[in-house]
Amino acid sequence: MRNRYTKKFLGRKQDNKLKCVEPDLLPWEWLTFTRLSLGGYSIKVNLDGSQEKLAQIKRVDNNSLHLEIGDVGNQFGLHKIKNPVFRRFEWVIPSHLARSSAPYYNGEDADEAINETSIEFLQSYGIKNIISLNSVELSPRQRGWLHDAEISYSHIKAVECTAISQEQFSQIWDAYGKAEVTIVYCGYGGGRTGMAISAIQLFQGRTLKDNDFMENGVECPSQLAALKALSIRLRG
Repeated sequence: MRNRYTKKFLGRKQDNKLKCVEPDLLPWEWLTFTRLSLGGYSIKVNLDGSQEKLAQIKRVDNNSLHLEIGDVGNQFGLHKIKNPVFRRFEWVIPSHLARSSAPYYNGEDADEAINETSIEFLQSYGIKNIISLNSVELSPRQRGWLHDAEISYSHIKAVECTAISQEQFSQIWDAYGKAEVTIVYCGYGGGRTGMAISAIQLFQGRTLKDNDFMENGVECPSQLAALKALSIRLRG
């Protein structure tokens, strides 16, 4: 295993610390990878050449690239490369506006979760702004984690297959201006997300018709009617 930044190999030092500091390959030790339910993997390393005696690997500290053998309950997660967190992720405007399902969505709005893995995913794409049309707002603790990561979060509550108000359309547009790179999601990432994407495009001055709204994922007659009302309002 090699650190992508330092180009050093993972190895055990004389103080029994496991760190990515070795410039060359040394004698091998077993690493065991366990898939985590929320995505990614935990790693364990054998202590004395025996597969039966394994110890968790953890970061030395939150800001360090170094690893060491930790106590029970500590683990270092290796995250998957593709998109298990924000499913259906795609760019609407490359490197500027993205859309997806809610993080960890598995059929219910309440599945939404923000943790280290989802924040790392957002940071990997340079996303600094979230507009959520999920019916459930993130907890104060999760919003705090986003704040610490300098990612803004705006919750415009919407229920599946229902329209939002004209005031909420304006809130979406205001939230869109908070950062250069934004992601929009709801639950599955369909109708409510498509409604928000369409609203942003209308505020940007685009002329959209029913087919355009439907290509954005808008699903319900009430959502179409609300967007048409917004279009008329913006044309003044």
